[in-house]
Order: sequence, then structure tokens, then C-alpha cells
Amino acid sequence: MIEVLISNKSNYLLFLICYFIGSIPFGYIFYKIIKKDDIRNHGSGNIGATNVNRLIGKKFGFITLFLDFLKTFCPCLIMHKYFGTEVGVVSGFLTILGHIYPIWLKFKGGKGVASYMGFMLATSWPLFIVLIITWLVIVKIFKYSAVAAIISILINLITFKIILFTQFNYNILLWIKGDPIEFQFILFISIIILIKHYTNVINIFKK
Repeated sequence: MIEVLISNKSNYLLFLICYFIGSIPFGYIFYKIIKKDDIRNHGSGNIGATNVNRLIGKKFGFITLFLDFLKTFCPCLIMHKYFGTEVGVVSGFLTILGHIYPIWLKFKGGKGVASYMGFMLATSWPLFIVLIITWLVIVKIFKYSAVAAIISILINLITFKIILFTQFNYNILLWIKGDPIEFQFILFISIIILIKHYTNVINIFKK
């Protein structure tokens, strides 16, 4: 399946465009416009919505979150609709990779949680709901978005795997979308995101 994607050279341009879209550093841009400075030199040093919210307010934090969400959700959904599941999932994966490793910022970007959420909504809305509810509950309990991101992503992976197992072995819950190839790419990008949150968790425990 992956071999077919690679052999189709017309996909290369689509994937490159998706990576560049994902690389747009909205948080960095907003801070640069407002403060005339590099957001990576302040707060947590991250270009994501949490640091933007902390440094220049909730409005820009929300806008950053929304745009980081859309830059994965829209390409993933469009590619999925017009080019199929395989192209869609690789496109979504590359937009998140672009967010985490943006070419414009020497491959030093955000942690990818908002983009991950966009990926999940484009993949399966029930899994997206599980992810969001878990994230909100954990944030409410622990007050740390990094902890919420790690726990919600882990629970989301477990839930996705259980659903796939149940669908395959018992032929139920078939209304819940999500293919094995999508799980594989989501697992891979989840590992990258969890590694990116390692420093945050260490700092939290030190406090």
C-alpha cells in the first residue's frame, strides 16, 4: 500500500504542499507582528497556542489553536475525499510533521497537539470526541496542558486499537471510521509528539 503511494509520483507534489501548509508557524507570526520579537525566546519557547496564550493573551492563543487545527484538518479531509484514505492519512501526517519541524524555522516548531486534533477529526469523529473529552478532563484535574496531551493521546491510541480489534474480530462498531493504516501513522506521529513533551513533564515533576 505504501509502495503504491511512493510509486505514484503525482503524489509527491501533494505531500510537499501539505508539509509546507503544516509548516506555517502561526504562533510565531502573531508574536512577531505584535511584539516584534521571536516567541521562542520567551515563556516555554514553544510556538504553539499555549505559549501564545500565556504571552499575548487568550484571543491570539485561541486563534493560533484554531489555525493549527485547521492546517491539518482541511488538507487531510480534502486529500482523503478526492484521493483516498492512503493519500489522506499521509497528507495529515506530513502537516503535523511540518508543524513540529517547520522548514521556515530551521525545523524547530511546536509540539503538534492542535494539529493532531485536526488529524483525528478528519480520521474519525468518535475518536476525536474521546480525545477532546479526555484532554479537557485531564486539564481540569492537573492544570497542565502537557500532561493532558500525553494522557489523552495514550488513551486515544488504546481506544483506536480496541475499536479496530473489535471491528475485525466481532464485526461490530463498524460505524466508527478508522483504518489500520491510519492507526499506524497516528501511532508514529503520537510517539513523536510524546517525545516532544518529555521536557515539559520533567519540568512539571521538578516543581
